[in-house]
Amino acid sequence: MKLVTFQSYDALKSLIKNGYLETDSSKADLSKTDKVYDFIIRKMNEKVKNKSNAKYPLWCWAKCYNNICPSKHKGKKVEGFDVKITFNKDKKDVFITDFRRYSFLLNNKPIPNNIKEKEEFDKLLKKYNITDEELLKYIRNSKDKRNDKEFLEVCNKIEKTFDRCITEDSDILQGCIWRIDLKDIEKIEILKDDNYTYGSLNYIRSDGKRFDWIKDYYKKIK
Repeated sequence: MKLVTFQSYDALKSLIKNGYLETDSSKADLSKTDKVYDFIIRKMNEKVKNKSNAKYPLWCWAKCYNNICPSKHKGKKVEGFDVKITFNKDKKDVFITDFRRYSFLLNNKPIPNNIKEKEEFDKLLKKYNITDEELLKYIRNSKDKRNDKEFLEVCNKIEKTFDRCITEDSDILQGCIWRIDLKDIEKIEILKDDNYTYGSLNYIRSDGKRFDWIKDYYKKIK
């Protein structure tokens, strides 16, 4: 399958020098996503053979509406997105997740299958006075995170819904792979124009806000 990843100049140099590209764990910023990455890596190891024993995956785009990846937009270029690499991988070597549902993981919110289920979760959060900020602190492993029994039980229930992120039932799909080899590559493009945002759907819009993908998902369920 055809995929697209956006990488830095350093990553491109590594690819050319070594003949392959893997995530440099020394440069991976996991400070705010420890638990999310633990989940993704655990599930990815269950579904995709890690032939190179890489520690962390490379992220890529598999589908974005009618394209593979997001179109460029006017705005500041994402730091570290200097190169666009189009490549091909056997589907069995790609761990695919839904971009919208992944936003729930990053915010430690339950992924509902329907509105009724969402309302039931909302009642549960209200019952134990659980705020969005407390959920976020838990998933980011903050030092002052809440840890009472009821709260932890709710977080456990939330995590059980995270598997719903692992699906191809979406028009925006992201992929994780362990490694890109030079032989996989179809095209390499240097992104010279700093006046455009490349490869991102989370850029700040003209109104100064980012698009709310969780609300967008809610609109798509019944």
